[in-house]
Amino acid sequence: MRSTVQPLLFVAFLLACTGGLRGAPLQSGDSAPPQSERVRIGVSHFDRAFYDLTPHKRDAEAAREFDLAAAEFERELAANPASVVAHRYLARIQASRKHYLEAARHYDRVSELLPLDVDACVFAAQAYVDAGRIEEARARLTAAQARTSDSVALARLAQYLDRLDAFPR
Repeated sequence: MRSTVQPLLFVAFLLACTGGLRGAPLQSGDSAPPQSERVRIGVSHFDRAFYDLTPHKRDAEAAREFDLAAAEFERELAANPASVVAHRYLARIQASRKHYLEAARHYDRVSELLPLDVDACVFAAQAYVDAGRIEEARARLTAAQARTSDSVALARLAQYLDRLDAFPR
């Protein structure tokens, strides 16, 4: 039981703290790229599953909506392999299904596409912790440190690394 509880506590800690971890903010002239119809449909299915069905314990319906969302995001990646949005949503879906290595793979891809996205490194680290791959998690957190000069983010990342040091192996 202890080995199950501690990863969950670590995950909860990461989720509670990642809001302040950002790489470079959008510049004043930057805007989000337009979304394809596949992404819009995928987001719609994801939102229904995550926000409407899952909280009401309608798990079978939620699973179906997640399947539909994942199919749309996979179609998007077939057409646009650099779709950060599709990779992020697929990572969230895979993590919710406890397919942690697949989730980590998608977060790692986001990190490749957006090198200053510290959150992608942190979420990949979280997925690696859930998969029991502590050294890979450490590598992602170390990479995140190299991607920011924000003192608050660096302090928080140091806390995450300290927690990994204390993590049972």
